[in-house]
Amino acid sequence: MQAQAYPEIALTDSPSSARNLGIILAAALSLSIAAALWFGNKPQLLRVAIPAMAALVGWLLYTGRPITYISYSLWVWFLAPFVRRIVDWHFGFFEPNFVLLAPLLVSGISLSTLLPSARHPKDRIPVSFVLCGVAVLYGFVVGLFLHASPESLFGLLNWLCPMLFGLHLYLNWPQYARYQAAIIRTFVFALLILGLYAIYQFFAPPIWDRNWLENVKATSFGLPEPLQVRVWSTMNSPGPFANAMMVGLLLLLVVPARLKLPSAIAGYLSLLLSAVRTAWLSWIVGFFLILKSVNPRILVRLVLSIILLVACLVPLASDPRIATVISERLNTFTDLRHDESFGARVDLYKLLIRDAVTSPFGRGLEAARDLPIDSGILTLIFSLGWLGTALFTVGILSLFFSGDRFVNNTDQFYRVAKVIMIAILAQIISGEVFVSVTGAIFWIFAGMQLAAVRYHENQPILSPEQSLPGAIA
Repeated sequence: MQAQAYPEIALTDSPSSARNLGIILAAALSLSIAAALWFGNKPQLLRVAIPAMAALVGWLLYTGRPITYISYSLWVWFLAPFVRRIVDWHFGFFEPNFVLLAPLLVSGISLSTLLPSARHPKDRIPVSFVLCGVAVLYGFVVGLFLHASPESLFGLLNWLCPMLFGLHLYLNWPQYARYQAAIIRTFVFALLILGLYAIYQFFAPPIWDRNWLENVKATSFGLPEPLQVRVWSTMNSPGPFANAMMVGLLLLLVVPARLKLPSAIAGYLSLLLSAVRTAWLSWIVGFFLILKSVNPRILVRLVLSIILLVACLVPLASDPRIATVISERLNTFTDLRHDESFGARVDLYKLLIRDAVTSPFGRGLEAARDLPIDSGILTLIFSLGWLGTALFTVGILSLFFSGDRFVNNTDQFYRVAKVIMIAILAQIISGEVFVSVTGAIFWIFAGMQLAAVRYHENQPILSPEQSLPGAIA
């Protein structure tokens, strides 16, 4: 397709030394305030200051270094629960904890992209985001009528901020290639750093993790003892952590990276130690979809990488302390009748589906907090009602009809972005996939695959060597 005349939006990271200095000073000031509140024994102020300072730095990056802002937002999603645990360990467990607002506020900054002055006049909000956004606002209004509370506002942020972040990536589609490199780099380092921490957590859980596990009383996470935990690394639970690892590992299958082998080893081992079966299955789904979509040159490299990875992983996974955990979880796949978790889930599904039939208008965005089961489908129905669920479902399905024929078929990132979206959606029966960190990851790749369509419509055809960024990290 012939490239259209379309002016590129100037949104590259600014080389301005004044702006860079401002960002550095803001970060230094934030750390100084946090240290003063920590040593001054002001835990309540500290819990409020952390998200406020994270948002301040996020805003400066958004306006001055927008590419860095993408990586920063992801890292805040990955690390905010860890910071919360450190604070709770030192000052005492406290709920609700405002530290967890940090990633929502940082991602929510992208709302500014919707301002007419911040985007090109020709760029319209995709119908997918419009339908999903309307459904979320409907659920928010229902929640206000039924039980207006601060939790309703938190529910709105939890649903809307990840979506706004994905929309931000789409509306700035001229920066698709730069955003692509930033996202890949972030996930490569996350696989290595979060994966290594999770392995350490399995063998020797730090005191702040043990303290947190004792306070939340989440028996499904295992026991706060060495070799007895289902790892969750720096996140809030094994599920979101496993999904982040799963997504990073799918990316790593097709993108070049200097730290590819160590990141893959840490990622796969920690994914296995999380014992999250849905994430394992999602990776399998994604792997086979990637095999179908990659070109032969990438396929050969992929097979060689898998062989090398298996050769490195087998000796580690054969350690009796690790093998026992993995084999016990694998055995549940072949004996679902005696799997207590599976049986309880089926029974609760039956009860809740009957309840959902009698609640056509839904219960509001925070309804999922009262559900005794993790289910993306039931969360949609109870949170958004029948009408909201229908709108949201149509919006999600329309994401997959974005015009592959306009995309350069050598853009492997675009292909793997769609695969990642499908892999995440495959978990909707047993988990929430549109909120929190999993939702942020889903909407990031939703926004990026839509951005790829616009980008390639307006770019000359790339050669195979240009279709992927150079080796990253």
